[in-house]
Order: sequence, then C-alpha cells, then structure tokens
Amino acid sequence: MKSIIWDLYHGNICGKDIRTPEKDRMRKLAAYEKLKATLSKESDALFEEFLELSAEAQDNAMLTVYKHGIATGMLLAMEVIGEGEELCD
Repeated sequence: MKSIIWDLYHGNICGKDIRTPEKDRMRKLAAYEKLKATLSKESDALFEEFLELSAEAQDNAMLTVYKHGIATGMLLAMEVIGEGEELCD
C-alpha cells in the first residue's frame, strides 16, 4: 500500500478531479451563450480575455489553498507524531 504522502509528492492527488454538478454547468453555459449573443466583436474579444484571466487567477488561488492545506495537514501530523508518546501515557 502506497502512503498518501507518496501520492501527494508525486502529484497523484489532484483537485482537478473535482467536478461541478451537471445542472450547474448547464445553467452556467446557458447564461454564457445568452451573454455572448448580445456582445459586439470587440466586447466579445475583451470578455474572452477576461474569462481567461479570471480562470488563471482562480487556478492560482486554488493551488495556493491546496498548498496551504497540505502544509497544515503535514504540520498537524508532525505534531501528533512528535507528541504521540506523551499522548499514550
């Protein structure tokens, strides 16, 4: 059995595996298509650029949250291991 630390280190655990429900994706797509139909070519290009930058910023934020979560979990595990002998007494 591989350890979770091994999987984390090698990137086998990934937040990209998390998916939003189909219903939410369909509502979002419908709103996107409605909005796109009302935009001029220039507005559409700016909107697409905005979406790309927003997605990139969200990816960066999620990666930061993931790293902080892993670091916190590791620190908690190290603290428990370090004080494990005292807890058993």
